[in-house]
Amino acid sequence: MPPLALPPAALRRSFLSISLPALVQLTAEPLASLVDSAYLGRLGPAVLGGAGVAISAHYALAKLYNDPLLRTSISLVAQEDAAQEDAAQEDAPSSPASSSTSASISTALSLAFLVGAFQAVFYLLLLSPILTSMGVPPASPMRPAASSYLFYRALGSPAATLWLVTNGVFRGLGDTRTPLLYSLLFTALNALLDPLLIFPGGMGAGGAALGTALAQYAALLPLLLALHKRVPLRNLLRTASSRSLLRSSVSAYLSAGSAVLLRTFGKVSCYAYAGRAAALLGPVAAAAYNLTFQLGFATTQVCESVAVAVQTLLARDFGRSPSAPPNARALVKLSVLAGGSVSLLLSLLTYLLRDSLLPLISRDAGVVAAASGIFPVVLVAQVLKGLAYPCNGIIMGGLDWSFSMLAMWLSNAACLSYFKYAERLSPGAGALLSLGQIWTGLSIFMGGQVLLSAARVASKTGPWTALKEKQKIDAL
Repeated sequence: MPPLALPPAALRRSFLSISLPALVQLTAEPLASLVDSAYLGRLGPAVLGGAGVAISAHYALAKLYNDPLLRTSISLVAQEDAAQEDAAQEDAPSSPASSSTSASISTALSLAFLVGAFQAVFYLLLLSPILTSMGVPPASPMRPAASSYLFYRALGSPAATLWLVTNGVFRGLGDTRTPLLYSLLFTALNALLDPLLIFPGGMGAGGAALGTALAQYAALLPLLLALHKRVPLRNLLRTASSRSLLRSSVSAYLSAGSAVLLRTFGKVSCYAYAGRAAALLGPVAAAAYNLTFQLGFATTQVCESVAVAVQTLLARDFGRSPSAPPNARALVKLSVLAGGSVSLLLSLLTYLLRDSLLPLISRDAGVVAAASGIFPVVLVAQVLKGLAYPCNGIIMGGLDWSFSMLAMWLSNAACLSYFKYAERLSPGAGALLSLGQIWTGLSIFMGGQVLLSAARVASKTGPWTALKEKQKIDAL
């Protein structure tokens, strides 16, 4: 007999129990980035702009490899844990966490460490060509700040990747409170270390990056210990049965992760193109882009709390009843409503407080003026990005990996086509995009993801044929 749907009030409680702690965590972490930008803004547009380019470069590669691990770990751990919980309730209610769940988690963490170490080596060996490709050549006034920032962020790559994946594992287990506690520790340490290293330490942009890396290592260790207490991590090479579980777990991660990796290529290539286009406009425009990116996009990351909740609960729903998930339709409606409401509220607050926020982050009048001039289109992109989070969470919660990749690349094509069109319309031989055009393209990118995700679920094809089956069961 398929599991029964939860009553609306119980479903909302489950949704809030996951999303609210995640909301606090995802609010605190972007605020740390805004504080960094405010400190660096005091050092002038060349430092703020250089750090912004380095952040874009680091974000592009880190997102490329970290996103597949984070997204797949949430869904696969949630699905496995839900299936094992149901089995334990039927056969042995007091049984501990299943070996297959432990194997899935151990595999995710092992892959995270390898990916983080690879990123560190990659950044350190190719730092110079990476920055040059991002529009910051050796002669640029932004180059010292960009090089220093990217070097120290590279040293923190293993911790950053493990941090993200460990958070993803806890989310898959339906626990966002534990990672919240250690995230607050990380944010507090970061806020303490950054100004000390930037100003008294004389490290400038590099001090901001080093402070973030040190804080992340310090918060990661107790987070891993907390995970081990909840689900004992396994040596997956010890016995034949463990090696069999390892092969099965790695296969699941590679199958899902390959689609998400290709999806992430489409995502980061858009952001990298936009970051490079802003850098080519010079230090003031690059600083204004970094400032608006932090306000318009980084703050909207709090909407990821909605995506975390819907992805976790949908994956658990599909884990219990793949052919007729009982709560899927209600979860889709709830997450879209919540994501839209949060994104609209954030945009309204950002707009009302713009005259106070912009001077806090940069004291350069040119940077503030450039940022103010593009604020309306930034807010449009902010709303659409806030909606894209739950839409993407829905698709991944349904383990619809291939369509998630396709939707991202179609949105990428629409965005880059607009960029190319706008470049042809630009006067002069340089064919540079304006800041307004960059943000218009990013709005198209986000809007495409929202529309395609909605169309996929409404089509009731692929994994979403389960919605048809649920309708048939309800009609009986």
